[in-house]
Amino acid sequence: MKEVKKEQLFLAIYLSLLLVLTVYQDFPLVNMIGEIGRTPIILMLPIFVFCEIALLARHKRVTHGSMLQKYMLGFILYLSFITIAYLLVQFLQGSYSFGSESLLGKGIKVLVYFVLILLYIRHMQLVFASIKSFKLLYSCFFAVITLLLLIMILELASMPNAFTYLHSGSNPYWRVRLLTSESSTTGSIVVVYAAIFVYLTKYLNSLARTLSIIYASSFFLFYLFVTGSKGFMIICLLTLVVTMIKFLDFRKKKNFILLVSVVLAMYMFITNFSAGLVSSFSNDIENYTSSYTRMGTIIIALITVFHNPLGVGTGAYLMYFDKYVNDSISMMSHFYYNLFGISQINAGELLQYSGSDKNLGVKSGFFQWVMFGGLFAVVFFFLLAKNLIIKVKSSFILFLALIFILFSMLLVSLEIKYEVWLLFAFISLFLGKNELNESIRSEAAK
Repeated sequence: MKEVKKEQLFLAIYLSLLLVLTVYQDFPLVNMIGEIGRTPIILMLPIFVFCEIALLARHKRVTHGSMLQKYMLGFILYLSFITIAYLLVQFLQGSYSFGSESLLGKGIKVLVYFVLILLYIRHMQLVFASIKSFKLLYSCFFAVITLLLLIMILELASMPNAFTYLHSGSNPYWRVRLLTSESSTTGSIVVVYAAIFVYLTKYLNSLARTLSIIYASSFFLFYLFVTGSKGFMIICLLTLVVTMIKFLDFRKKKNFILLVSVVLAMYMFITNFSAGLVSSFSNDIENYTSSYTRMGTIIIALITVFHNPLGVGTGAYLMYFDKYVNDSISMMSHFYYNLFGISQINAGELLQYSGSDKNLGVKSGFFQWVMFGGLFAVVFFFLLAKNLIIKVKSSFILFLALIFILFSMLLVSLEIKYEVWLLFAFISLFLGKNELNESIRSEAAK
C-alpha cells in the first residue's frame, strides 16, 4: 500500500513538473539551438522515447492510441511524404538552400516539432492515466496555477525587467507574459489551466468546489484586467458569441441560466474593454506593422495553397514564402485602401522577410500548417475539432476552453504551444467515449 502511495506521489510531482515545463515558452536554450529550444520540452525527448521503448517492449505493440494520436500520426506521415516530394522538385530545379538554410535540413527540423508534439500527447495521456486519484490531478493543477499567479504578481511588481534571467532576451517588457516570449501567447495558458482545474473540482465536496471555482475565476479575471493583448480580448469575445449561439435553446433551465450569464459577460466585456481595444487596433493599423505582417503572412499561405492545393511541405515552403511576399503586399494595399482609405501601408517588417531565412513563417498556427499540408491540413483540423467538440459536450467549462483554443489557432503558432496539446490530450482521454465510468471515478477520487 505504501509503495502505491509513493508511486502516486512521484507521478503527481512529475506531472506538476511537466505542467510547468509546458508553460515555459521562452527558454534561453533558443539562443543556442534555435526555435525548438524555446521550450524545455525538447529536453524531455529522451524520456519520451525511453517510455515509448519500454511500453513497446512490455506490450509488444503500440498502446494508448487515441483518435487524437492517430490524427496527428496521419498528419505527420502525410507531411513527410509531401515534404520529400517538394524537396525533390526544388532539387531538380537546382535549389538546395534558401539563404543560409538548407531546404532538407529545414524540412527535417520542422518535422521534429510535429514528432515531439505527438510524443508529448502520448506521454501526457500516459501520465494522466497512471494517476489513479482525481484529487491528485486537481492538486497538481492547483499548485501550478498558484505558481503562475505568483509569477504574474511579481511580474507586475517588477516591470519592465521582470524575470529577464528566465527569458531568452534581456530587453525590457511592459506586458504580462509569464514564462512566454510575449503577451499574445500567454492567454491560452491561463484559459487551459483554469478550465481543466475547474473541471477537476467536480470530484470535490460542495464547499471545496465552490472555493476552487472562485480561485480559478480570480486567476482568470486578474489576467484579463492586466493583459495588454488585443488578440486575447478578441478571442474572448468570439468565444462568448459562439457560446451564446450554442445555448439559445431555452427549453432547458440550465441553458437559460448559462445564456443569461454569457450575455452579462459580453455586456461587461464590451463596456469595459471595447473602447480601449478599438483605439489600440486603430493605432496599430495607422502606425505599426503587426497587423500588416500577420495578415500578409496569412495571404502568402493562402496564395501558396491556391497554387499548390496539396501543400508544399516543411522544407520547400521557404521558397514559396519568398516568392509570394510582393503579391501579398499588393493585395493588402488594395484591401486597406478600399476598407480604411489608407493609401500606403507600413509593410517594412514583411519586406524584411524577402530574401531572408530568419523567422520565416506564417503568424498563424492554422495557416502555417495549411501551408505545409494544403487541403489535407484543413481536413486534419476539421476532424480534430469535430472529434473534440463531440467529446466536450458534457463539460461547459472545457467547451469554453476548447472554443477559445480553436480560435487562438488563427493567431498563434502551434509548434511550441504545448498547453494546446495538453487540453486536447486531456479531453481526448477523459471525456466522451473514453470517459471512465462515474462509479470507478468516484472510487479513484477517494
